[in-house]
Amino acid sequence: MSSIKLTADSGGGTFEIKAPVSSANTRVLTLPDSGDYILGGKILQVKQTVKTDVSTLSIATTALSSDIMTVSITPQSTSSKILLQCSFCTSCSTTSVGFVFQRDSTDIGIADAAGNRQRRTSAQTCPADTVVNINGTFLDSPSTTSAITYRVKACHTSNSTQTIVVNNNNSGDVAKFINTICSLTAMEVAG
Repeated sequence: MSSIKLTADSGGGTFEIKAPVSSANTRVLTLPDSGDYILGGKILQVKQTVKTDVSTLSIATTALSSDIMTVSITPQSTSSKILLQCSFCTSCSTTSVGFVFQRDSTDIGIADAAGNRQRRTSAQTCPADTVVNINGTFLDSPSTTSAITYRVKACHTSNSTQTIVVNNNNSGDVAKFINTICSLTAMEVAG
């Protein structure tokens, strides 16, 4: 079996590339034509959506809202992973609020099934007159080079339809209160 072995100048670690044992196991490693290349973990592209306006949503029990934010990305390789990061600022005076990540229309980054409980990405209690920042991170493996739309949709834990407000505490135009922003970031990570 043929191999190439590189040894550190200090005589410490080594790096070795070995050919497959059988010709039936042919593998190809293609490096880019220009620039340096890291075999794994390199950020290949970053896409972001920022929501700066205030919106009010009416959401039924156990339902998901319409899209709070979306971001589209086209992976360069089927081995790439997509790192999602969400900062969701919201208020609701009577309940806890959460959100779910979706890849196109499929829920991702959700909890295991447990009885009748909702399976979501992240959630937090919302005290009255308070904007809370609900964060979530998930590393997705879409295994495609087709365009993907990632979505963030809101939910709540009340037994009745609730109104949630995004980027505002819904307490009137008072100088001491603060409007906020939400963001959804998708980063393609080399596999």
